[in-house]
Amino acid sequence: MDVIKELQNSEFFIKPLPSDTVVAMAYVPYQNAKKLYSPECGIRNGTMFPELNKPFTAAFPRGGQTDE
Repeated sequence: MDVIKELQNSEFFIKPLPSDTVVAMAYVPYQNAKKLYSPECGIRNGTMFPELNKPFTAAFPRGGQTDE
């Protein structure tokens, strides 16, 4: 049984944005899972959702500022 496909085809699937959006309002789109990591991969990455796996790579040294 593919849980993701079942959810996408069910009444629980949510459109990413409300149908009645208004100008000058900020919206965060709803997440509808497309795929899930295996439990081991999810633990390793800190999320079960590949779409949310955004590894942090520091552009600056600790503290966020350069020594200029």
